[in-house]
Amino acid sequence: MKKEQIKRIVIIFLLVTCYLSLVTVVRAEVLERIVAIVDDEIILMSEYEEALQDAGKSGPEASGEKVLNGMIDRVLLLKQAERLRLGSSPGPDVINDEDALVTEYIDRRIKSFIHIPIGAIESYYEKNRERFRDREFYEVKDEIEDRLVNEALEKKLQWHLEELRRKAYIRVQL
Repeated sequence: MKKEQIKRIVIIFLLVTCYLSLVTVVRAEVLERIVAIVDDEIILMSEYEEALQDAGKSGPEASGEKVLNGMIDRVLLLKQAERLRLGSSPGPDVINDEDALVTEYIDRRIKSFIHIPIGAIESYYEKNRERFRDREFYEVKDEIEDRLVNEALEKKLQWHLEELRRKAYIRVQL
């Protein structure tokens, strides 16, 4: 009997030991989180936090919502730029940088259609003559035109982004 009791105790001990060795402490840790989905692209929490940090360095007026909307706009523009680039044959100096690709897209698809008539430039010069002090119209014409083109570009880009947002699937999970 003693041998049988010792066997039972050993078997129970082994079973308990096996059971306890199988049960381990499990901790779940969130490694990454999706902040937004734009069509088939995602914006991760780490990307958002990095952009928020960069925006904070440039000025205190950057809110989380503005940063996220800027990231969504960038994804939309980049998708359009890549889609249009696929249709054209890549030349020897293919642009791989995403920022350069978006800039090229804006220049070709939006900015190239902006025309500022000479009358609008002259009118701006007359209204802001004190700003230009002793400089003649033809000395500041290009500077005024650039300013007016940039103002028009901001408006057209905003309208274009609204159109892209209307057509896209956007889900914010912040």
